[in-house]
Amino acid sequence: MDSDTQLPLSGVTLTINPGATQLLSDGHGYFRFSQLCKGVRYTVTATSVGFDSLVTEVLLKNDETLTLALHHGHIRLHDVNVIGHQQPVVTANAVRTVSREQVAQVQGKTLADIFSNLPGVSMLQTGTTIAKPVINGMHSNRILILNNGIRQEGQQWGSEHAPEIDPFVAKDFKLIKGAEGVRYGADAIGGVIITSPAPLPIDPHVSGELNTIYQTNGQGGVLSGMLQSGVKGIPGLSWRVQGTAKRSGNVRTADYYLGNTGLAEYNGSAAVRYSHTRSVFDAYYSRFYTSLGIFTGAHVGTIDDIQARVEAGKPFETYPFSYAIAAPRQRVVHDLGKLKWHRDYTNGGSSDIQYGIQRNHRQEYDIRRGGRGALPMLDMVLTTQTLDANYQTPLYDNNWRTQVGTNLTMQVNNNVPGTLNTPLIPNYDSFTGGLFAIQRLIREAYEWEMGIRYDFKTFDAAGFDKYQHLYGGQRDFHNVSGSFGGVWRPDKTWQLRSNIGLAWRAPSANELYSNGLHHGAALYEIGDAGLGSEHGYKWVVSPSYTRDRVTIDLDLYAQYIQDYIYAQPSPGEFLQTIRGTFPVFRYKQTDATFFGADLSLQYRLIDGLDYHLNASVIRARDVTNDVYLPYIPSDRFDHRLRWQLPIESKVTSNTYVSFAHQWVLEQNRYEPGTDYAPPPPAYHVFSLYAGSQFALGSHPLEAGISVNNLFNTLYKEYMNRFRYYSHGLGREIGIRLSYSF
Repeated sequence: MDSDTQLPLSGVTLTINPGATQLLSDGHGYFRFSQLCKGVRYTVTATSVGFDSLVTEVLLKNDETLTLALHHGHIRLHDVNVIGHQQPVVTANAVRTVSREQVAQVQGKTLADIFSNLPGVSMLQTGTTIAKPVINGMHSNRILILNNGIRQEGQQWGSEHAPEIDPFVAKDFKLIKGAEGVRYGADAIGGVIITSPAPLPIDPHVSGELNTIYQTNGQGGVLSGMLQSGVKGIPGLSWRVQGTAKRSGNVRTADYYLGNTGLAEYNGSAAVRYSHTRSVFDAYYSRFYTSLGIFTGAHVGTIDDIQARVEAGKPFETYPFSYAIAAPRQRVVHDLGKLKWHRDYTNGGSSDIQYGIQRNHRQEYDIRRGGRGALPMLDMVLTTQTLDANYQTPLYDNNWRTQVGTNLTMQVNNNVPGTLNTPLIPNYDSFTGGLFAIQRLIREAYEWEMGIRYDFKTFDAAGFDKYQHLYGGQRDFHNVSGSFGGVWRPDKTWQLRSNIGLAWRAPSANELYSNGLHHGAALYEIGDAGLGSEHGYKWVVSPSYTRDRVTIDLDLYAQYIQDYIYAQPSPGEFLQTIRGTFPVFRYKQTDATFFGADLSLQYRLIDGLDYHLNASVIRARDVTNDVYLPYIPSDRFDHRLRWQLPIESKVTSNTYVSFAHQWVLEQNRYEPGTDYAPPPPAYHVFSLYAGSQFALGSHPLEAGISVNNLFNTLYKEYMNRFRYYSHGLGREIGIRLSYSF
């Protein structure tokens, strides 16, 4: 270990005499000499660049443990500027990462906007302000989101319930498209999204960054800042604080404003880490607060009005620009806390124990009579506690490694009384427990992995419907998940990954019991208390090729989901209430298949000029009834040219210009008469990005500009729930400044 910081040192050369055996310390600072003789005096020598050599003599009587503290020598190294960080995600599935530049181009937007840079990922939208990620046609409770290592647990069952995560907290954005039910538990049936912050510093000097963003569409502004440091008097102790404020007003399509689409968001987080010899302790807390308006034109008075608006495809009213957020609107507060202990053992194994607690408070407001506008129509508090523990063995018997663990989750959802409205979903308690084991074989040219898991879930619900009839009851679900896959690296240019995964998901409260108006989505939803669990079988094959000027990543997948649950539009059926008239969606269950391909290609045309292509196609069917499934993303192609300008000086560096084109095809795999309006036609959207880095003294300032929907195209996206009444976002110019110190 380092005698100053008491932190482990890897790559230290250790030699033992007699025998002259030599080896290197591993990533945790450990080493082991075996097959030694009792009663012999051995000399151990430790050397590493930048440190004084250390010689220790040991008279070996029994097994002996040595702790070697190396002192810094007189060698002085130049400063090292770390500009990126990537935490390893161990899986046989391909892990796709959003690049730092791609993140910067959509900074200030949602988590779904960030991941939509990857092929196979689109967005399920409710208007222009709410979006959630869709992976190969899957969204909501079929996607597991890890927020700083904690399963994000909110009311994510709603189409307009976006993940309550501030993207400024994270530095790494990773995606796993396979069914990862073994490693991460139930609900990972469609894939896993992982957001991770940068590691905390050990340097006892305060550093940080400041980000400012302005967006013309909505006249929105974002201010985000972060401070961090190690603690000089306590080696191994470090901290970080972070905060974000965001405000915008009514957004505009190419032709008109969308009324009541303003947004206010205020977030903060704090983290502390203490590292001591073989243990690491982490504590983390974050609060996410948002208040946002729901497009007024989606709440319509009569059946004739709503049919006329669907036929027109745009609002009849004209709206001015405003920052005001009126009903219908949402207010969400999400608190997350985490405690984690990591331990490295002398044999090279490691263990983790992590406790998380989350409180999600969602309120949805609508226009009410009698001066009751201050009362929410929907007021729910979801409290989730999780406990995760796992142990990973060192490599043994020709590079085998085993991981075993358990996950426990307890949830309590309560409808806050006093809304004077029948709750959309009942109160419920839920407990989930799981045990898993994963076996890996790690070789230089290939790896194999297989795993098995058992989960049990109990779900106890109780509520009163609008007729004051009690409903609910206890449901128990359990299932076995499994996975088998591997990685083959025949040479330095090719890599092939393949994985077959079985995952499952129990139906959520809204799918079972909802029978009321979902105000934020402007839909009347009807559940089915007899729904059973979903069982998904997904096979993903991912070849990759990298050589000189070209990089190709391809994901081919096939998925069969038994008892697939979905909300089917009920054409011609509307529910009329005193608050308006709304389309009716009913939850159904069927067997479904999903087939598709996602392609990512990068090719260097000439030095400094690169071409990038992302393409995604998906085919999904209800195989029970031999019809197409609704709300499946249409085929899309994104490509761009990126020019790295040859402008390098002491003041300016990394200057680039990028021109992008997105082509989204019409969704023609659609059953006529099964929706309120047919899928919209294909559309083309162009964008322009530019950025550069400037030196302000010894600190960098990054500046960027983006122009989305460059030609102000009027279009509709099939995956937008408000496409019945409105168009997509018009031209938007964004200016970004990021200063690090």
